[in-house]
Amino acid sequence: MELSKALLIVDDEASVRDLLAVALEEAGYTILMASDAKGAVAILDELPAKHRAVITDVNLGPDILTGWDIARLARQRDPDMAIVYMSGASGHQWPSHGVPGSILVPKPFAPAQMVMAVSQLLNRGDPSPL
Repeated sequence: MELSKALLIVDDEASVRDLLAVALEEAGYTILMASDAKGAVAILDELPAKHRAVITDVNLGPDILTGWDIARLARQRDPDMAIVYMSGASGHQWPSHGVPGSILVPKPFAPAQMVMAVSQLLNRGDPSPL
């Protein structure tokens, strides 16, 4: 697994994870997936190499931790971690809860939108004010 292009997708919906995984793998990325916050934290803790990005849903079902929390933990481990949030209902909280330099992609979205958001961050074409 080439971790220099690894992306962690965190979403409690398998269909969303699978759809994103296909699109991002076709774009050349290595994909790691977690269905909840606990799984995401375990992946972040287990891998010594830096990920390139974390793509996380904001609302992760019944988890105590949210996507906002996952992003903050990822940034504590790697201050340069690219963060892309997905949300159908919590986008209004992004300015106050999102990490600096992140992107929010509102649900529903086309897979190509996520590929573009990840590419923009990884190429440091950060379009967001955060």
